[in-house]
Amino acid sequence: MKVTPVSKTLSEVLRGNFLKVPRFQRPYDWDRDNLTEFWNDIRDRGDPEYFMGSIVVFGDQKEKNLISLVDGQQRITTITILLAVLRDALEERGESGPSAALHELIETRDLDNKSRYTLEHDPADKYFQYAIQSRLPDKKVSPVGVQQQNLQMAFRFLESSVKDHVKKNFLDNPSKAVAYLKHLRDCLLQMHFISIELDNEDDAYLIFETLNTRGKDLRASDLLKNHFMRLLPAKTKGHDVVKDAWSEIVEKLNSSTYTVDTDSFLLHYWLSRESSVSKASLFVHYKNEIKKTNAKSWLEDLRMASKTYIRCISPSDGTWAKEERDLRESLQALRIFGVAQAAPLMLAVMTQYERKTISLKSTKASIGMIENFAFQFNALTQSRGGGGVANMYARLAQNTMECTNAQEFVAVFKDMRAKFSERVPDETEFTLPFSRIIFRNTYTRDRALVRYILTKLAKHYGLPEEVDIGALTIEHILPQEQGTETDDESDVGAIGNLIFVNEAINGELGNKSFVEKKKIFSSKHNVYMDEFLKDATEWTDDQISDRGIELAKVGYNKIWHI
Repeated sequence: MKVTPVSKTLSEVLRGNFLKVPRFQRPYDWDRDNLTEFWNDIRDRGDPEYFMGSIVVFGDQKEKNLISLVDGQQRITTITILLAVLRDALEERGESGPSAALHELIETRDLDNKSRYTLEHDPADKYFQYAIQSRLPDKKVSPVGVQQQNLQMAFRFLESSVKDHVKKNFLDNPSKAVAYLKHLRDCLLQMHFISIELDNEDDAYLIFETLNTRGKDLRASDLLKNHFMRLLPAKTKGHDVVKDAWSEIVEKLNSSTYTVDTDSFLLHYWLSRESSVSKASLFVHYKNEIKKTNAKSWLEDLRMASKTYIRCISPSDGTWAKEERDLRESLQALRIFGVAQAAPLMLAVMTQYERKTISLKSTKASIGMIENFAFQFNALTQSRGGGGVANMYARLAQNTMECTNAQEFVAVFKDMRAKFSERVPDETEFTLPFSRIIFRNTYTRDRALVRYILTKLAKHYGLPEEVDIGALTIEHILPQEQGTETDDESDVGAIGNLIFVNEAINGELGNKSFVEKKKIFSSKHNVYMDEFLKDATEWTDDQISDRGIELAKVGYNKIWHI
């Protein structure tokens, strides 16, 4: 491998060359913090010379002045955006000559005298070209996807930063404003880089992997995408299997209600099928398994798994059949609990269901059992579990994925129940935290959890499936202003004092006495009372505490039983 380092200014990098962002690069992802740091560095710089670190490039074998960016595309893209901002700002002030000269660094002509952008993406990013690089930017073009949204955000940030600075410091002096814009231009063009030049693309893949493995930007997803691209090079122009599949995966993960970190998906996917592994060593394990002979099948399985994963993690975004309602609600409950450790097992069960290896009945029973365990172990008793529980979930997931028919899954299901039963709290450990779950105007942190619990209780006491849970409101049986805030089982906001009611009667209840409220509860639809509440003749702190304990007993033995 031949590596040649050369010191160059940005002007030397841009003039006479065309830069390409290779297909294996991750999308543009500079955020506001990155942009702010960059702008602060350049805004008040007196000395135009500025060292911007290194860039790594390799030359095209067929086109002599085309170079590909292995490392540095985030910085070069941001600088190109700022050049476009300065070009437009100079044009607005009647400086057509300097503006046109600056544009020649953004769009120039090749050896065939054809117009071409100096910085290109592979494949071409139309939004970047039309809305930013173009001499007459089309402001009506809308960004599509994460990269284009980030490009739009970067352009708007830098455009407003330049305008605000000029307005603040040179409002009454147009000539000084122009001089400042030209100074910014000079600062950009005289930036110094160490350009590390490689001989070929194969070396570029290795350098990219090495830089990202050792640097602060370590992400398994970036490295794995690069690995796939090295094993599956694009054979037809405009048709890149890896880039298309990877873009679909990332878009799927980022387009849900709950944005999913790609590395987390890759970790949970791996744990659902292979051995236990840490995030830090995840890429190494993938790399050892994925070879040229099996890369295509691995990529396709990851693409399909990303769709299943989103159904698990963000069930409200998907389409579900009527008979899958219980399944969706269990997955939504697990979303409330925020139990990431369970994701590999959820993914494995849902994968086998979608493959029709196991029935809907078995799937609902399995996901429901995970829900009941996670509610007790994590949401209620707030046990962290550590590596032991994470490994348990992973092993169960791997055993699930190994099943080739429903009968084999029966044994896994029994093992799941046994493993969960070993770890759930006993009734006493369950009762205390359950009866002390609180919701009141001064404490709303557990609102989602309280609604979940009241939903399960209402269904247990007869709430029909067709009732819209979202239309029910939380009622404090003893009005909040009449009770006490004790932060225990007798608190006015404790679960023992809460019940679901129809929104239409919420105002009717007001601060009525307990006896009057009971009459309304009994006469109205969608109020499902438990036996303790039906038998009560008065309502005090003691009744709140006693009902909470009674509901805990019912919950432990009948609702969340493993």
